[in-house]
Amino acid sequence: MLRAVVIVLTALTPWMVQATPSQEDLHQLRLKVTDAMTGFYMYQGLEADIKYAARTDAALQDAHAALTRITADSETNEELNGAALLTEHWNNFTRLMTANRTDIVERGYPDIRLVDEMGEACLQLVTSAADVSTSLDTEHGGNLERSEQVAQLARSLAFQMTDITAQYTGRGTSNLGQVFVGYHTVTPKEMARSFEKQLSALEEAVANEQILEVTAIRNKWEFLHRSIANYNENSVPFLVLNYNDSIVSALHKLASQE
Repeated sequence: MLRAVVIVLTALTPWMVQATPSQEDLHQLRLKVTDAMTGFYMYQGLEADIKYAARTDAALQDAHAALTRITADSETNEELNGAALLTEHWNNFTRLMTANRTDIVERGYPDIRLVDEMGEACLQLVTSAADVSTSLDTEHGGNLERSEQVAQLARSLAFQMTDITAQYTGRGTSNLGQVFVGYHTVTPKEMARSFEKQLSALEEAVANEQILEVTAIRNKWEFLHRSIANYNENSVPFLVLNYNDSIVSALHKLASQE
């Protein structure tokens, strides 16, 4: 009888561990919503190129899948409240995304006010997801093994790279002027300083066998950084987007290593 109870408890343990929103899903929600903004900026700035409509759709689909898992894994009152707030922000963001894309199709350009509101809605969703992530870290303690520290830094850098790219493409593809474009008060150049600092922290945190991977990321970043620093002089959104995808992919590969 005792053995049967042990077997049941063992079988339940993985389910119990999984019944908390994962940091990976919260990361994916933030990253994919931000990438949807990049897709939209490229779409509206390049005469409704279907390639970027598809990129936006894929990002939104991935973000919604992450939000669905977060909601399903929420059990405590705090988690349920957090999931409800994320859903509220998500609904507002996707409503504005649909309205702006419809405007582009029907009249050739979006409403400046609604684009601005969409950026704010994106920022609200991203910020709320970060708050939930922080609360989970606090709940489970702050002591992380090296592999967990590396994964956390790599995910953070992947989001920052995506965020920089969204702001850069917003400025670089807009035909409506740079006054309203972007939903941060800081510039891509200023955001790059934070990325640089955290990339150095990642270089110090990784194991010896991972140094070459981080060096490859560093080399791509050094090349890309020059374009970001001069975002007002010579805009190259295609180049930045291509390097963004390569760097983010490499950081996610690093984050997935045990």
